[in-house]
Amino acid sequence: MSEPAVLFNEKVCNGGKKIAIATLNAEKSLNSLSLEMVDLIAAQADKWEQDDDIIAILIDSAGDRAFAAGGDIRMLYESMVESGASYNAYATDFFSREYRLDYRLHNFPKPVITWGNGFVMGGGMGVFQGGDFRIVTENTRIAMPEIGVGLFPDVGGTWFLNQARGNTGLFLGLTGAQINASDAIYIGLADVFIPHGEKNAMLDALAAKDWSENAGANREQMGEILANLQEQYVDRLPAEQLKSHEQWIEDVCAGDNLEAISAAICAYNGDDKWLNRAVASHKAGCPVSIYLAYELNRRGKNLALADVFRLELIAALNCSKYGVFQEGVRAQIIEKDNAPKFRPPTLAELTPEIREQYLSPPWDGEHPLADL
Repeated sequence: MSEPAVLFNEKVCNGGKKIAIATLNAEKSLNSLSLEMVDLIAAQADKWEQDDDIIAILIDSAGDRAFAAGGDIRMLYESMVESGASYNAYATDFFSREYRLDYRLHNFPKPVITWGNGFVMGGGMGVFQGGDFRIVTENTRIAMPEIGVGLFPDVGGTWFLNQARGNTGLFLGLTGAQINASDAIYIGLADVFIPHGEKNAMLDALAAKDWSENAGANREQMGEILANLQEQYVDRLPAEQLKSHEQWIEDVCAGDNLEAISAAICAYNGDDKWLNRAVASHKAGCPVSIYLAYELNRRGKNLALADVFRLELIAALNCSKYGVFQEGVRAQIIEKDNAPKFRPPTLAELTPEIREQYLSPPWDGEHPLADL
């Protein structure tokens, strides 16, 4: 029998309280977030909330390579091929349940710790950003690379990229650029640095404390413990990649519209490897995805989190309906020819009508996330 997609354990603390542990367990697929994982964690969350002995949740992953390198989108691809341009019930179900879990984590009444070792991308970022204490390690590689597969920074990206320092979140969404632990803490997409090999030491430090049933007091004490641990390892933080480019990022993302920003990004002709990779990804990205990354970032600046997920569901299902997501997955994951033929092929050909159709509800009746 195969192992469960998520493993559940508990760490017993001094005084008998417990930390619940959920381990994403699909190492071969870099723990890509599947619907089975989503449902298992969602069901367990109901039990954790009701159990007074559980004082906090830790979500980590199997193996050393990835927290979660994205979403498990092969089934989504098959559903897109089958449904074509008609209503896709599976995609609606997948994205709705994934977004519900992300929203639940952001609003969970007990402290949530997310251990973001290795690749933390796409759907993995949705879970990671739901933590009260988002821990990064020397191996962390964070990115929202959806423009390459005909999607956009979803799973709450409209919200958390808007929380990032200055225009860095917008830049990450428009380029899919990877950042490390130092970058993530600097721009506000992570909270604590602890080396990966010290995870058990962290759990032992938490378990040594007495905990109450007051979630607020527990959250405060937990923050102090983790901050003290970070102080021990600060000299092991990796060299920053983003900070030295912050002013350039601010300048290029300060344009009055998407076309001006895109032109400024594409005009880079320096020899910095990190920036060159980011610029190349932007140039190769799906024009619809680049538009949505920009437009949702703009619209989402003052939206409540529930409204962010409602807006993202509309855009995600339209990416599925109109073919750009299917083509991106085909080229990058299914056939791996790395030559997607996105339609339309350029930003200049994105007419107002096309832009509007991607942000118009693709269903009749009530929004699937109306009750968030």
